[in-house]
Amino acid sequence: MVAAAIVGASLLGIGDAEERSSSSGASAKPLPPPPVAAEAGAGPNAGTQTRDRPLAGVPATEPGAGLGHPSNLFQLPGSVKNALVFDLQDNRMHIFETGAGDPEPIGDYFVAVGKNGIEKRREGDEKTPVGIYFVSSYIPGDTLPAIYGVGAFPISYPNAWDRRLGRTGSGIWIHGTDKDEASLLPQSSRGCLTLRNADFMTLSQFVRIRRTPVIVSDKVTWTAPAELEADRASLATAIEAWRSDWESLDNDAYFRHYSPHFRTDDMNRAAWTRYKRRVNSSKTYIEVGVEDLGIYAYPGESELFLVTFEQRYRSNNFRGRKWKHQYWQREAGDWRIVHESGV
Repeated sequence: MVAAAIVGASLLGIGDAEERSSSSGASAKPLPPPPVAAEAGAGPNAGTQTRDRPLAGVPATEPGAGLGHPSNLFQLPGSVKNALVFDLQDNRMHIFETGAGDPEPIGDYFVAVGKNGIEKRREGDEKTPVGIYFVSSYIPGDTLPAIYGVGAFPISYPNAWDRRLGRTGSGIWIHGTDKDEASLLPQSSRGCLTLRNADFMTLSQFVRIRRTPVIVSDKVTWTAPAELEADRASLATAIEAWRSDWESLDNDAYFRHYSPHFRTDDMNRAAWTRYKRRVNSSKTYIEVGVEDLGIYAYPGESELFLVTFEQRYRSNNFRGRKWKHQYWQREAGDWRIVHESGV
């Protein structure tokens, strides 16, 4: 049975974070989020409660009211309970939580984005990236300049897909603020995702370092979970066929799962196939386990999916396990891997 777990990238330093001045937090070791005693009014739906003043002109909504299911969230790994879904046009962060069935919305909150908008391309453009990331670490607020408020969660920008497309920059964080509600404007960060301090404290209860997915979309589209099932099932079937063909030691069958445009972080398809033929020539058997599967439609791309899992590998001369990210895309009706990286 196919399954997978997700991992974020390494701790990011202050790059496009809102303050470029040095601070002790820039080199802080990753720490687990502290136990949070919720502030008054900072329960799971704190960011959606009625306010005396509208927050930067953005109306509050009940969590998930009339929205349905985010069309990017196809399958959370079994080991992951929560996902963060950002709608940048609406300046909202939605928190989803798994229960007996599909993930359910448990809260949504106002979020400020880059002062120059979204779709980050290069370092210093003061834009917020669009993509799928993972919370990399936690930095407590008392190690950071006051502008970050009560703390920060760095995320894994740039990811493998960003690097493939030549996007640069670093230091994209979800963090608190030193501003009050009235002055936290919709476009007021230098590329980060900025929350009210009370909302950041609430968020910290739902984050697992290097596990929690952060889906950042220009505009979230909503649907019924059943509408996603056909694509989820067909992609899961393709992943299982890839795993089985790798075990078969039939290189041609295995390579058919890879796009002509396939790349790893440091090899094109031609170099990679030469490498794999050389490695596989020494094998008398291969066993591959794919566990804790996550499936996400990639924002802003046509039929591109991020698939995450823990890979367990065993052969006659090697065994190991690692987290893997694969980017699958539908090409002429068939699913193909266009990028692959270990994390």
